[in-house]
Amino acid sequence: MKIGELLGTGKTASVYRWGKSEAIKIFHDRMDDEREAHKEANKAAFVDSLGLRVPRFAGCVTYEGKTCLVYEAVKGPTMLSQIDATGPSVSCYARLMAELQFELHQVKVEASDNLKLYLSERIDNVEEITEADKHRINGMLAPLPEGNTVCHYDLHPGNIIMSPRGPILIDWMNVLIGCAAADAARTSMMIQSRSLPPQASGWLTNWELRELFHNEYITRYMEQSGFHRADLEEWMLPTLAARINELDGGERDEVVNKLLAKLKQE
Repeated sequence: MKIGELLGTGKTASVYRWGKSEAIKIFHDRMDDEREAHKEANKAAFVDSLGLRVPRFAGCVTYEGKTCLVYEAVKGPTMLSQIDATGPSVSCYARLMAELQFELHQVKVEASDNLKLYLSERIDNVEEITEADKHRINGMLAPLPEGNTVCHYDLHPGNIIMSPRGPILIDWMNVLIGCAAADAARTSMMIQSRSLPPQASGWLTNWELRELFHNEYITRYMEQSGFHRADLEEWMLPTLAARINELDGGERDEVVNKLLAKLKQE
């Protein structure tokens, strides 16, 4: 079988039509494709087993010498593309995203918390902060609550497909087990970023609407979860520090500067 039309592309892989009802994810780096594919396959199978709002995982295949992943092809636009540059539209979708995240956070599993270890390992590898500051941040992380909640850990409007059967959450490469507040803090951090995705337009270029989206999201999530802003804020320093090595250029600089400013406030 040959690949079909390009459905999407990212930093590490591209996704193409595969047959009539599936999609194939092909990694860019041939040296790492097998390792990355099997790592993602394990996560995809885990998520698929939980009955969540996710594309069905169909397994791995070899295409032109590369190990690739095959998923159900979910039809529909992303939430990101559906948001109009109006207050009511921004508010509606922000609240919906909070509700979807809260729904996900009702799923508990019999597995050990790995979110805090994930954060700590990434904090230790950041070059832009001193060893003393790494020690401080890990010291703030250590007493934070553990949990057995399924955390998407990359939830934003671009990772939600508005399909005919309802919203579907995609891109589960970062899935972790831990405290729900940590997952919400990560989403809060990402949607507060002033960096813009490629070809951004409409509401994304209007900072007032982006602030509205964040405020509506946080308000609705707290209404449902019972968390307070302080519960999310206490995760923010470790979350920012762990985010740095995922980025480059101006996006990386923005996160570094936010982190250093918060460290001065502590």
